[in-house]
Amino acid sequence: MKIQDIEPSELKLDRQNPRFGLSEASSEKEALRILLETADLKELWNSIAERGFEKFEPLVVTNEGGELVVLEGNRRLAAVKLLLDPSLLEKDAPRRRVPSIAPEKLDTCRQLPVVIVKNREAAAGYIGFKHVNGPARWSSLAKARFGVRFYQEMDGRLTPQQRMQSLTNQLGDSRGVILRLLVAYKIVQQSIDLGHFDQLNLAENSIEFSHLYTLINNPDSREFIGLPRAPLNEGLVRANPIPVSHHPQLLEVMGWLYGDKSVIRSQGTDRPRLQRVLASSEGIRELRMTGNLADAETVAGLKSEDWLVSLAKAHQIMQKIASDATIVVGDLKEDELANSHSLLSRLERSFTQVKAIIPNIKGG
Repeated sequence: MKIQDIEPSELKLDRQNPRFGLSEASSEKEALRILLETADLKELWNSIAERGFEKFEPLVVTNEGGELVVLEGNRRLAAVKLLLDPSLLEKDAPRRRVPSIAPEKLDTCRQLPVVIVKNREAAAGYIGFKHVNGPARWSSLAKARFGVRFYQEMDGRLTPQQRMQSLTNQLGDSRGVILRLLVAYKIVQQSIDLGHFDQLNLAENSIEFSHLYTLINNPDSREFIGLPRAPLNEGLVRANPIPVSHHPQLLEVMGWLYGDKSVIRSQGTDRPRLQRVLASSEGIRELRMTGNLADAETVAGLKSEDWLVSLAKAHQIMQKIASDATIVVGDLKEDELANSHSLLSRLERSFTQVKAIIPNIKGG
C-alpha cells in the first residue's frame, strides 16, 4: 500500500475507538480528553521530545463521510495534535499536562505517514491481531468493544456462525474466548441501560471487565443470571441478552463483582469461590444476608467436581516431585533429607486416609 504524508489537522480521531471501552466520544475534543486520561500520552510525548516523531509505522486511515478517520494510530495522533495545539482540549481539561518541546522535534510532527484503506473491515484484521494477540495489546474491555463492532458490521452479509469464524480468523483467538468477550460486553451495556451502574455508583470504564467474562464461562453462574446452562453461542451476541425475569439477579452479580460491597479481592481465588456460591441456593441466601463470601462458601459446601480437581492437581504435583527427586537427591544435606522423609511420611498417611474413605469399585 502507498504511504502518504498528511498534516495532523486533516486527520480525525476515531470516536468509536475500542480504547474508549464503554465511553462514547461525541466530538473530537471529547475523544482527545478520553485519550489524555486513559492512553498514557506522556510516554509518547517523552519519546517525541527525545527522538522526534518516529515514522516507521504509518497510521491506518479510511474516508468516512468525507473525513479521514484514523482507525489505527489514534494514540499517536492525539499526542501529536496536542503538542501542536494544546487549545484543542476542552476548556476544563488539564492543558498543563501538555509539554513544550524543542521546535526541531515539533517539526517532525507536522506531516504524518498514512495508509488509506477502503473501509473499517479492510483494516480490522491487522488492527485486531496487533491489539489482541500482538505487541500492543488492548485491555479486555477494548478487545470486546472492537469484537462487537466487527461482528455487527458483518450483519446481513454473513450468518452468525460465519461472522464468528471470520472474527476468530482475524483476531487469532478461539471462538470460546471471543464469545465470552462479546456476550459479557452486551451484558455490561444492558446493565448500564438498566441503571445498575448508577445504583452501584460505578464509573463505566473503572470495572475489571475480566471478572464478568470469566464468570460467565461457568454454567451455574450463567443460569443464575438467566442465560442457558449450555455453552455460549452466537445467538447471545445481541442487545439485552439477560431476560427481564433475571434483571434483579444481574444487579446482584454486578454488585458482588464491582460495587462498593464487591466480594472480589483476587480474580484468581475469589471469582471461583463466587461461582461455587452461585451454584448453591443456600450459599446465595447466605451471601445476600451477610455479604460475606467466605461464610457463603462454607454454607454452599464442597462440590464433588471441586474435590476431583484438587485430587488431579495433587497427582500432577506428585508426578513432578517424583521426576525432580532424581535431580536434587544428590544435593540434599542431611537435615534436608530428614525433612524430606518426614514430609513424605505425612503424605503417605494422608494418602492412606483418603484411600480408606473412598470405597473400592468392584467389577461385576
